[in-house]
This record gives sequence, structure tokens and C-alpha cells, in this order.
Amino acid sequence: MASTPQPELNERLAAILAISQKMNSQRDLSSLLDLIAREATSLLDCERASIFLLDRERNELWSKVALGSDEILRFDARRGIAGNTALTGNTINVRDAYSDPRFYNAIDDQTGYRTRTVLAVAVRNQHGEIIGAFETLNKRSGTFSARDEESLIALASHAAIAIETAQLIGELRRNQDELTQQNAHLWREVENRYATHGIIGTGQRIQQIVRLVERIRDSVVNVLITGESGTGKELIAKALHYNSPRARRPFVALNCAALPETLLESELFGIEKGVATGVDSRLGQFQKADGGTLFLDEIGDMPLPLQVKLLRALQGREVQPVGGAPVRVDTRVITATNSDLDGKMEQGLFRRDLY
Repeated sequence: MASTPQPELNERLAAILAISQKMNSQRDLSSLLDLIAREATSLLDCERASIFLLDRERNELWSKVALGSDEILRFDARRGIAGNTALTGNTINVRDAYSDPRFYNAIDDQTGYRTRTVLAVAVRNQHGEIIGAFETLNKRSGTFSARDEESLIALASHAAIAIETAQLIGELRRNQDELTQQNAHLWREVENRYATHGIIGTGQRIQQIVRLVERIRDSVVNVLITGESGTGKELIAKALHYNSPRARRPFVALNCAALPETLLESELFGIEKGVATGVDSRLGQFQKADGGTLFLDEIGDMPLPLQVKLLRALQGREVQPVGGAPVRVDTRVITATNSDLDGKMEQGLFRRDLY
């Protein structure tokens, strides 16, 4: 067999490299298959080219019927020259298709095409596993040569990488779309659950509360909710949050009576690493609720020193982590209590300026 002249070899290698670069820039699988087919027909000077991908679960080969078409052709992977290549990994070069027993003429019957010459090579992934077959049809002049075989094998190796990348990106996009839909559905459920029509009651007082919630839900004003235990103060807080422009941002709840003063400060404002032995840096609830709403339950039980720091945070829109520098926050604060704050102010247990 005569060797390929060096200039022609270099030209073919350069062409394959250029095609590979085009393939690697295409992320849509359908468009990629069109690109591969179009470039292969030009490189090998033939009429048609197709990538047949192997569906192992169904033991079928599938391919696009024509360039730019969304119609998919499927057939038993045990049939045809492409099927033989996909199952054996052999390169098959046929000079007269209809005289070869492996040729599956039903596809010609289905598409109305007349096949004369066929060149098929296996498409293998990076692990050497066959993922399909690359088939070119009808050399425009003569039959497919050994050089054509080498070129198609080289092109198939580049195509395999591009195809697997496009398939992976397609799967990631589908997963992302699914998660986006699920997230939107969950948000609708949450917002419906805490809509004001979910606050049940026909009395004048409850209707006044509903109207008040609807009036101030879009405001950035901080809110104090009072009432006995079990009267739905947190429900009102969530209704304010999930019916406001902050609905898609965090709603963070903290019970001020549940923690001692030393822990409550770091829980509210955060703490820097190294303040004490073995202490790691930690965000406070103000920062976790940044852009959203911080619900402080049992505000009447907050120790006086922390009331001062809370007042500064509300006035200055910034918090100071324990051992750290001030940090700006955009957090709406909703508080609740079942305590008599007027009585606590008279006793000096609650700051009037904070109230």
C-alpha cells in the first residue's frame, strides 16, 4: 500500500484538528451531531455521514435522519454495517453495499436513499468502551481508501469526547431545569401556606391584623408582635415575610429565651475565629438572614446588655461579631413576646428606646 504524501497527511491532520476545535465548542447534542456529519462529508468527500449512538438498555442504535432534522432513526443494534461495527469494534469498508450480507437495506427503503459504498468505524469513549458507530456513505469518487479509514478513526475519537461532554451537559441542564421547577413549586406552596388568606378567623380583631399585615408587608419597618403563647405570633411573622419582596430570601427564627447571654450574643451577631481556644468563625443570625427576615421570639427575655447591641444593629444596619469588625446587613427584624413590656420597662428590665 502506498504511503500518504507528507503534505497531504499534514493537511488532513490540520483539518481534523480544526474540526475537533469546532466540536469542542458545541454543547448541544443535536447541533453537535449535525456538525460532525457535515464536517465528515467534507473531509472524506462523500455524500452522507452519520453518528449512530448505542442505547445499551434497549440494544438499539439511533441517529438523526438528516441534517437539521429532529427526526430520530432507531433500529436493532444487531443489524446493519453500523450495528456490526458497534458490537464488534471492527472497521468495515464496503465497496458494494448491496452485495454485502451485513448491509441492512431496510434503512434505504425507509429513507429513500441508495447506498453504494460504506465506511464504518467504532466510536469509543475515553475508557475504550464502544458508544456507537461512525458511518460515511457513497464516496463521490471511487471507494473509501485506507487513508479515509485512518481519518475517520481519528475523527471518531475526537467526536466521542465531544458527544460525552454534550450528553453530560444536557443531563446537568435537565437536572437543573427539574430542580428549578421543583423549587418554584415549593416556593408557591410556602407562599400559599403563609398567605394572609391562610390566617383563619372572622372576628373584627383578627381581620384588623390581616389588614395590618397586608399594609406593612412591603415595608422595611421592624415589627413587634405581642400576644399570649399559642396565638400564632410566628405565623404572623411568616405571613409578613412570605408576602413581602423578601419572600425568596431567608426567614431565620431565634428564641431569645432559649440561650444564655454569652451564647445568645454570638448566635445573634456571629463570632470570629480565635476569640477563645478552639473557637471557629461563625456567622450570626443577622448575617444568615441578610436580605431577608430575622424573627426574634421572646424578645422580652433578652438580657439588657444585648438589648443595647440589638438597638445599635437596628439603628445602624450593621452588626459587630464577637471579636470582629462591624458588618453591614440588610435584615428586617420582626420580634414577638408574650411578656408585658410596659411592666418590664417600669422595672428597668426592658429598654424604652428599644421598645
